[in-house]
Amino acid sequence: MTWRVLWRLVTINLMETLEYRGSFVIYMFSIVASAVISLLVWLAVLDQGVRLPMDRSSLVTYYVLLSIVTMLTSSWICEFLAEKIRLGQLSPILLRPAPEISNAIGNNLGEKLVKLVFLLPMVGLIAVFFRDDVLLPTDPLAWALFAVSLPLAAATAFLIDYLIGSLAFWVEDVRGLSRVRTLVGSFLSGQLVPLALFPEWLLPYLRVQPFRYTLSFPLEVLTGRLSASETAVGFGLQVGYCVALWGAYRLVWHYGLRTYAASGA
Repeated sequence: MTWRVLWRLVTINLMETLEYRGSFVIYMFSIVASAVISLLVWLAVLDQGVRLPMDRSSLVTYYVLLSIVTMLTSSWICEFLAEKIRLGQLSPILLRPAPEISNAIGNNLGEKLVKLVFLLPMVGLIAVFFRDDVLLPTDPLAWALFAVSLPLAAATAFLIDYLIGSLAFWVEDVRGLSRVRTLVGSFLSGQLVPLALFPEWLLPYLRVQPFRYTLSFPLEVLTGRLSASETAVGFGLQVGYCVALWGAYRLVWHYGLRTYAASGA
């Protein structure tokens, strides 16, 4: 797959996505509203005098950025891919010169470009409202590291999602697995609760599990919650998960297509 092919696929999916712009406005509003509600809950806890590992500025900055990072790293291909496999719709796609995953990547990027247009003004309004507590880093290195960790987080989330969808080669219905992954991922990625607020004894395990590197790690990098050694180890694990998941994808599709062809699809 070349960059030119990928850009064409992104463009095609971008145009298709514009047909559902009303739905995306509502969806983006729900993401922002969820983050704001969670933030208000934790601020109420702080106002009651409860001591937390994160102060007011850290919490506000985390939740203001959360909506953007959640959208940019999210993936939704699992059930669509499973349906293509189950109904035999994968057959004509296999005849194309580009692999099926390239179209999924194009769809992912195309939708995110449209969603970003609707999401940024909403997040901007929230940032203005909490402007006294939002502390963005001034160090260019923090932004550079964030710019590297963000696509790696998106790739990790995408490959996890794609792998679960690929299990449709052998599993009749993957929706249950997809929902479990969404629920578990929401907790372990830091989407519902920042990982820093979990019990102290859980933190060593939370720092090495893969869902952290789909959302929380880029936010930790940008908000300066990590030391240099912790950042280096985090990037090593994030790259390692990407490589391992890519290898797992190639293996699953190698044997999955054999099963698919044997079924006569």
